[in-house]
Amino acid sequence: MAGRRLPVITVLLGLLVLPPPAATAGARDPASFKVGIQPLGSYREVDARVVRQALRDVYGFDVRILEPLAMPPVAYYKPRNRHRADRLLAVLDGLRQEAARACELVVGLTRQDISTTKGDVKDWGIFGLGQIHGTACVVSAYRLIRGLGKKEADKGLRRVVKVAIHEVGHVLGLHHCPTPGCVMNDAEGTVKTVDRETGLLCPACQRFLRARFAFPEGHSFDMRWEAWLGSP
Repeated sequence: MAGRRLPVITVLLGLLVLPPPAATAGARDPASFKVGIQPLGSYREVDARVVRQALRDVYGFDVRILEPLAMPPVAYYKPRNRHRADRLLAVLDGLRQEAARACELVVGLTRQDISTTKGDVKDWGIFGLGQIHGTACVVSAYRLIRGLGKKEADKGLRRVVKVAIHEVGHVLGLHHCPTPGCVMNDAEGTVKTVDRETGLLCPACQRFLRARFAFPEGHSFDMRWEAWLGSP
């Protein structure tokens, strides 16, 4: 039995050191993929700036910040003073198609509270929401910065960045990932999960994206935290 197992182990070890898979035929240049960050209602410019840089670093996309807009009244949920994330996504998709924006993916960014329906809970407060294989996502800093003091501003920004990377990942087709520390972990309603995440995509999630986009050799899907926040 031992003699039969050795070749199998050897093959598995060999797989571990293979280079990243090449992009599939027809995979597009990520630099040609246009993303718009759409500030909504109450927001801070610093949030938009760091999210733009993070999306450029991680995904290599062409990212720009759009002109701020008021929160759309159609999304307002008066009983809880929140905005419904699913309605925001519909609005964002419509904005994306306007010639002035001309984005393939739009990221709504706000510091106001957002919610969605989860199971039996009609109005569940969330950090963000993204359409799997869709065109839009929305990120709210409301629950990510709540309770943080001025000296913890960087911590709040890191959380916003991680959630933005996560929601964009959903739009690109990534589902929740069980790999510990992967930025695609399911937060399950707690900011502690966001803090535990490294901000990086695990190898399996990276392979998924490499099959869709022709990333340049050496692309690491990493964020240069030190360029704008210091050490993570």
